[in-house]
Amino acid sequence: MKDKSKAGFISLPKSKRQCKLYHQLGKFAESLNELPDTQAVLKDRVKSAPLPHVPMVF
Repeated sequence: MKDKSKAGFISLPKSKRQCKLYHQLGKFAESLNELPDTQAVLKDRVKSAPLPHVPMVF
């Protein structure tokens, strides 16, 4: 018999370690949704690719 579960449903954590892991995953997911600030954009300048990674173009 197949187990049926609702999509997007997370069971409550059973241990402190699992609770901490869920908390860290939540913080990471929130950080992915944030736009970078000005300093981060200025620090991450566009750089050319190393020569071995560029294919020959004729």
